[in-house]
Amino acid sequence: MRSAEMTAEPAVRQISFSFLRPSRPTLVGALAVLAFLVLWQVAPSMGWVNGRFTSRPTEVFFAAIDIFRNDNFLYHAQISLTEFVAGFALAVVVSIPLGVLLGTSKIARYLIDPPLMALYIAPTLVLLPIMVIWLGIDMAPKIAVVFLGAVFPIVLNTMAGMSEADPRFLRMARSFGATKFDIFTRVLVPGSLPALLTGIRLAVGRAVLGVVVGELFVSQAGIGYQLNLYGSAMRIDRLLVYALVVSAFGYTLTILVRSVENKVRDWRSK
Repeated sequence: MRSAEMTAEPAVRQISFSFLRPSRPTLVGALAVLAFLVLWQVAPSMGWVNGRFTSRPTEVFFAAIDIFRNDNFLYHAQISLTEFVAGFALAVVVSIPLGVLLGTSKIARYLIDPPLMALYIAPTLVLLPIMVIWLGIDMAPKIAVVFLGAVFPIVLNTMAGMSEADPRFLRMARSFGATKFDIFTRVLVPGSLPALLTGIRLAVGRAVLGVVVGELFVSQAGIGYQLNLYGSAMRIDRLLVYALVVSAFGYTLTILVRSVENKVRDWRSK
């Protein structure tokens, strides 16, 4: 019994150490970020870049502390987050049924696909003044910009996932007497989940961009408004703080959606 415990202890210790040891990609990424920060810090001092327009990591760090303490950061973040959640949730609610309809009905594709592609190609900045005239200057136009940015990737990927189902599975389901509802729920929906999640992942970036663009042009508060304010005042350190907040938020959401996407792929491969 004692010998078994002694042989088990090194194995447990090895597992714990391997869990704590960072992987090679993580280590390489951390070293690359560290090298970039060091280069960014010394470049203005060496005269390689103009420090007025590039700032330094230390200046950005102290500017972030000041912003979190004295700049009413939570208020602006709450406004931007509300606009993002409202627009993105509306896009998901509208785009998934629409993508399912377009992916399963040729008549719907013939009728809806042309105007949908026209709206998809149109730049959001062109539509923003129209939305301001229609919806006013409150949160509504920013929510509409987020909606327009997020709805198209989800619609197109859901439609592709539905329309590109494996014909072998469809023939097999029909040969066993499956109804249309059974085919839809047990073949088309599981088969389209990876494409749907890919569309959601792509939509996250466009939705975050939509919040910032909307607040840059039509807003009195929010992260985009602060970006515009400090950009006009040439406060590069504070501008970079808000830009990094936006990047970290979008990156975190993208990583979360990608993890769900990988789990769905692993589940389908079993």
